Amino acid sequence: MTAVIATPRPPEPPLVRRLALVLLCLLAVVASGCGSRADTESADDGGLDAPSDEQDGGGDEGGGEALGPDSAELGTIANPCSDEPVEGETPADVPGLTDDTIRIGVISDKENPAVPLPTVGIEESVTAFVEFCNAAGGINGRQLELQTYDSQISRTEEATNAACRDDLFALVGTGSVQDQQGISTREGCGLPEVGAYSATTSRALSEDFFSPIPGLDPEQFNVGPCRYIAEQFPEAVTKAAMVYTDLPAPRVRGEQTVEACEAEAGFEFVVQEAIPFGDTDYSALVADMKEKGVEYFSMVSATTETLALLEEMQTQGVEPEVIDLAQQYYDPAVAEAPVTDGAHVLTNTVPFVEAAETPVLQLYLDWMEEVGAGEDKISTLGVQAFDAGLLFATAADAAGADLTRETLVSELEGIDEWDGGGLQMTTDPGAGTTQECVLYLTVTDGEFQREYPDEGFACDPDNLYTSDQSFES
Repeated sequence: MTAVIATPRPPEPPLVRRLALVLLCLLAVVASGCGSRADTESADDGGLDAPSDEQDGGGDEGGGEALGPDSAELGTIANPCSDEPVEGETPADVPGLTDDTIRIGVISDKENPAVPLPTVGIEESVTAFVEFCNAAGGINGRQLELQTYDSQISRTEEATNAACRDDLFALVGTGSVQDQQGISTREGCGLPEVGAYSATTSRALSEDFFSPIPGLDPEQFNVGPCRYIAEQFPEAVTKAAMVYTDLPAPRVRGEQTVEACEAEAGFEFVVQEAIPFGDTDYSALVADMKEKGVEYFSMVSATTETLALLEEMQTQGVEPEVIDLAQQYYDPAVAEAPVTDGAHVLTNTVPFVEAAETPVLQLYLDWMEEVGAGEDKISTLGVQAFDAGLLFATAADAAGADLTRETLVSELEGIDEWDGGGLQMTTDPGAGTTQECVLYLTVTDGEFQREYPDEGFACDPDNLYTSDQSFES
C-alpha cells in the first residue's frame, strides 16, 4: 500500500509578500516550458481536453490502445514497473531502500486560498504515478512509498530539510516556483532529484538533478518558436513588443528572448518594457505601442497581468497581428478571455485535446481519476510530474539488483533519448540539454487547437541559439 504522508504546514507569510513571491516565480516558470491547470471535461470549459476524432495525434504510438499496469509497453517505452524481482541482495545502508520498498518524496507548492499556482496538481500526479506503478508490482517487485511536502511558495528550503531527514531514496516529480531554494541542502544530503521541471537555471544546473523536459540554460535558447512566427508573419515581427515584469526571473527571460529572436529570426523589438511589480496602469505603455505600430506582442508575466494588458490594448484600439504566449498560458482563463482569440500558445507536452489518440496521456488521466484528483488538478505540469515518475522508474529498473543512489544517477545520465512514451517532445534528460522542439496551439472560439506542426513536434538542432552572455536565474 502506498504511504502518502504530509509534513506539517509552517505558518504562512503575509499575503502581500506571498503575492509578490508568486508572481516572481510564475514568471520564472515560463522558461521551463510548463503549463497551468487544464479542464478535462469539455472544450466549452477552457478547451484543454475534449478529444476529437478530427485532431491529429502527437507523439503517440499504438493508436487508441488502452494502457494499464499489465501493459508491457507504455507507448514508445517499456513499462518500467513490474513485480518481477531481480536476483541479488539489496545493497546495504542505502537510504530509503529495503528488500520490499523504495521511499520517494515530492516537494511542490500546493493549492492555497490566496493565489493560483502552476504547481497545483503536481502532488496528485506523482501520487497517480505511484499508485499505477504499485498496481503493476512496483519497481522490480519493490513497492513505492511516497512522502509529500508542501513548499508553500517560499518554503522550499524548509521542505528540502524535511526531505533530507526523512530517509528518502530520491525526490521524484518535484516542482516549486522558488526552486532556487534548498539546492545546497539537497546536494549536501546526497538526495537525487528527478523533477517535473526547473523554474530557475540554478535548479536546472544543480548536482544530480534531472527532468524529462530540460528547461533552462543560461546560455542556450530555443529559437524555433521565433523562427516559426517569423516565417508566418515576416512583417509583424519587425514591429515587435516584449513586456515583462521588472523582477529578476522575468526580466532575464524577456531579455534572453529579445536577443535570440533578433539575432536568429529577424525580429525588431520597437518596444521592450519592464513593468514595475504591482503596476496595473498600462495606459502609457499601450499608447507607446500604438504610436510605434506594434504588430507582434509577447509578455513574460502572470496570466492576470497579461490579460489586463491585452484588455487595455483593446480599449485603445491596438490590435497586433500576432499575440505570442509561452507555455504557462495553456490555461482555461486564457482560452476563455475574448482578448486572446487567435493567440498562439506553446506547449511541451501533447495537447489534452489529443488524449484519445495518445495512450500514455490517457493513462495519466485515468490514474488521476483513480486517485480522486479533480479536474482542477489536471495540468501540463502534472503530465511532466507523471512523466518524471516514468523516467525515475526506468532508471531504477535498469539499475537492477545494484540499486543505489549512485547507480540511479548513472542510469539517468545514460538516458539520452526520452519522450515519456509519447507524452512529450523527445529530449536528452541525461545531459540536460535545452530542448529544440516546437508545438504551437491557437486559441479559437474559446478553445485550444493544434496549430503547428500537424502532428507530433517540430524539432531541429538548428533551433538552439547560443549567446555570448549568460542569463542566470
